[in-house]
Order: sequence, then structure tokens, then C-alpha cells
Amino acid sequence: MKLLKKIIKMIDLQEEVAALVISNFKSLNFEKYKEDIKQLSNIKNAPDARNRLIEALEPDSDNMRILTCMLYGLTYTYHSYQKLGINDEIFSSTMKCFTRFLQEHWNGYQEWVFDRDWWVYRQIAMTIFRLGELEYEMKDNENGKYISIHIPSDANFSMDQVKTSISYSLWFFEKYFPDYTDVEYRCHSWLLSPHLKTLLPENSNILRFQSLFTFVKEDYSSSGYIEWVYKRKYQDYNELPETTTLQRNMKRYLLDGKTVSIGMGVLKISK
Repeated sequence: MKLLKKIIKMIDLQEEVAALVISNFKSLNFEKYKEDIKQLSNIKNAPDARNRLIEALEPDSDNMRILTCMLYGLTYTYHSYQKLGINDEIFSSTMKCFTRFLQEHWNGYQEWVFDRDWWVYRQIAMTIFRLGELEYEMKDNENGKYISIHIPSDANFSMDQVKTSISYSLWFFEKYFPDYTDVEYRCHSWLLSPHLKTLLPENSNILRFQSLFTFVKEDYSSSGYIEWVYKRKYQDYNELPETTTLQRNMKRYLLDGKTVSIGMGVLKISK
């Protein structure tokens, strides 16, 4: 409990959510879930462990029980960080994804629901790290190792901050995960969509970010950009807010029957 409370403080978990987590921690029989919680720290076993936990924890309509188990899983992750010598600042920056995801849902729906349990085992298993403004995920498939760049919703997207983050990541992986030194950096995101060139001014930070990559391909596999831009899902595009330039331009674009692709690019900047 002591370390869990420390982690809750380190990630600035919202008071209302922290109270629910502590209450769940006291009421749940953690011996029953302990082995699956430990398996969240192994990226190969984590997806299945997460599925077993979800089934065992039902009913869990707001996902606060699975959140509690995952935050408890961070106690094992924290010890792994310490063994590697990775500092608390990187740990807290990385694990604040929990707090950010909860806040994103609150901003869109005004309720505390944890809807990213399908994603955060990557942070628990130490395959994703937030280094400055961006997140970096170590990936390994049949074609070899590479690093996938993710853009948190609260990132300062200025080019100075982005380049500082990239430089920091190069140092980080060379020091702590040398198998990922000199690997390709890729990004698969709507932020690399060529369509954005018609929706944003030339001096946009998003378009400047695109210029850092060699464009490879695009697809239309997701409409997740709706939640990123407009804070929640919408069935009727006529209801989309028009607070920012991007919101206004994208709304007209979507109402015209067009859509935004997901772009994939390879980072040009080398060590």
C-alpha cells in the first residue's frame, strides 16, 4: 500500500480517482489476481493477463477495478526502473499516461472512466517511455527492431521541444536498451496524414512535425483522430465543436464527405 500511494502521488492521480483506487485496493483480494498482475510486466504475456483480469473483475463498469490492478502492477515496474537506474522523473512522466487518459475521458464525457486498459500494459511492461514531449515504444517484429513514436495529447508540439525529445531518446536507448541503438524511428499517426496540408496553415507545428519524416504510406484504418481533435466521439458531424482552426477546418472537411488518413513515416533525423 505504501508504494502504491507513492506512485499515485508521483503521477498526480486525480483525487476522486485516487480515493476509488484506494477503496478498491482495500476491498479486492489481491492474492487472487497477483499472478496476472505480475504478468502485466511481461509484454509477451501482458495482453492475455489483462484479458483474464477484466473477466475476473467483472462487474467493473467504470474500469476502476482494472485500473487499481494496473496501478498496483506499477509497483513491480517501479522496482525494475530502479534496478536499471532509470530515474523517477522518467517513471512519473511515463506513468502519468494513466492520469492523462482519465482526464481526457472526463473532458469529453464528464465522468471518471478508465478506457485505456487495452493500451497501458505497454508502459507497465516497460516498452513505452515518455522522454520529454514524446513517447517512444520499443517494437520487434519479423523484420527486426524499431522504435514507434507516439504523440501524447498534452505534448508541447513546438519543434524545439520535439527535437529535444528525440535527442533525449537517442541518449536514453543507447544507455539503457543498447539493442535499440541506431534502429529506425517510425510514426503511424493521423498527424502524418497528407490531408492535413489542406486543413492547416504552412507554419503549423503539425506540418513542421510532418517535415521530420519521410512519408511511406497512408491508410484509413481508424477515425480515432475525431476524439483527439474534438475530445470525444460524435455520431453527427454537424455537432462537432469549432473552437480551434483545425476543428473548424476539419468539420467542414468531414461534412463534405471527406476523411483523414493515418500516415506512416520514418524519421529523417539520425544520431
